[in-house]
Amino acid sequence: MTRHEFITKHSDLFWYIKKEAIPNIGNEVLAEFIFNYGTWQDVKDLIKIIGHKELKRVYDEITDRKIGNYLPEMLDLMKRITLKYAS
Repeated sequence: MTRHEFITKHSDLFWYIKKEAIPNIGNEVLAEFIFNYGTWQDVKDLIKIIGHKELKRVYDEITDRKIGNYLPEMLDLMKRITLKYAS
């Protein structure tokens, strides 16, 4: 599955983004919504598409912020995945 197909499949998660802008969302937004609202299979598919190094980059950027939109459990899951596979 391509990144575009993956985003299209999950476009209902991006309800507040204009439809024409959805195909151009960044990996930061994509990871946030998939980790918070997707299934475990969605998370695995996302990682296959963007890769562990890109997921680590996203994680590193979001942990630098004071306020984040991730559920605490999902942020912990992302941390564990990046520590194990992208370090």
